[in-house]
Amino acid sequence: MSAHPSPQVVAAITAALVAGGYLQPGQRIASIRRQQTAPSGNLWKRAGIIENMRRRELVKL
Repeated sequence: MSAHPSPQVVAAITAALVAGGYLQPGQRIASIRRQQTAPSGNLWKRAGIIENMRRRELVKL
């Protein structure tokens, strides 16, 4: 994938966001970046952190 995604990729991402209710009429996408596979470099570590965070209670103040 090049530094800039193709118009087809941008259109597909936009359609998915609209279909999922994450993008409303009049809103626009500011940027699209490639997601790294694992910021820490270790997928098992990341999976463990995600699992621990899911077990926590979320409290809104």
